[in-house]
Amino acid sequence: MGAGRIAVQLVEAIREAGGEVLAIGSASSRRAEAFGDRYGIQHRYGSHEAVAHDPDVDVVYVASTNDAHLAHALASIEAGTPVLCEKPIALNAHQAGEMITRARARGVFLMEAMWMRFHPATERLLELLASGRIGEVRSVRADFGFLAASHPSNRLFDPTLGGGTILDLGVYVVTLATMVLGIPGDVSAKVERSDAGVDLQAGIVLRHPKGLSTLSTSFVSDAGIEATVSGTEGRIRLHAPFHHSPMLTIERGGQIDETIRTRPAGSDYRFEVDEVHRCVREGLTESPKRPLDDTLAVMEILDRIRDEVDVTFPDE
Repeated sequence: MGAGRIAVQLVEAIREAGGEVLAIGSASSRRAEAFGDRYGIQHRYGSHEAVAHDPDVDVVYVASTNDAHLAHALASIEAGTPVLCEKPIALNAHQAGEMITRARARGVFLMEAMWMRFHPATERLLELLASGRIGEVRSVRADFGFLAASHPSNRLFDPTLGGGTILDLGVYVVTLATMVLGIPGDVSAKVERSDAGVDLQAGIVLRHPKGLSTLSTSFVSDAGIEATVSGTEGRIRLHAPFHHSPMLTIERGGQIDETIRTRPAGSDYRFEVDEVHRCVREGLTESPKRPLDDTLAVMEILDRIRDEVDVTFPDE
């Protein structure tokens, strides 16, 4: 569902993972036809929802804008069709909760496309932390900032489409922090807004049960996309871009202890597709690696951050 840039990435990933892209749906029939022609997709529909009702479709990937995730995911769930929904899964925790409640009630698979969780770099990071390689983890530092082109057609700057850095980039840094340090108690944040009220950049501090995370997001500064997880016996640097890092560096006392290459061959997105295929084959309705409760917890934290700085969306 959706024919934007991220849909192109998933077409490649699905095929690389051994799947077939059978149908494309868009609000524009012309766009669906053009996308189908370009990527060799057999069924083209002039609505997103029609994809979920195609009897030959096994799983729907929701690739629409943030504001449409709820409607499109629910259409698939009501049709009984498993769903992989692009991140952030919804505009807020209430919408995410509605999706999750309906999916569980109907026994339909649902997963947020938090591809970072399934990437080899993240898997290796979690293995290192579990082994005690850097002792007890006490802090996370994560920056996700780049210069985004500000023009009328860019959804990132449009509040009606759920734009802003907290949702689109914050979902990554908050997911990393909670994955490593757990659910935070205290949340504090500051933002810089556009004239339209969209958060252009944000500084976020979370106090977790045993540690702090210091996070930043930006569309207006070349802040970089790196992260560091620090413990009592060293730290692990996730080199840019940290959400699919090509390399991890373990450091102790300012000295490099080990460098681990984590760049895979092919698409970085195929690992989340592999997980969807595995779960659907095994009859699971949630991924054990990315349970829906984890997705909902992150959405609740993002809500708290937006409440802290009074960032809202028109359709909430």
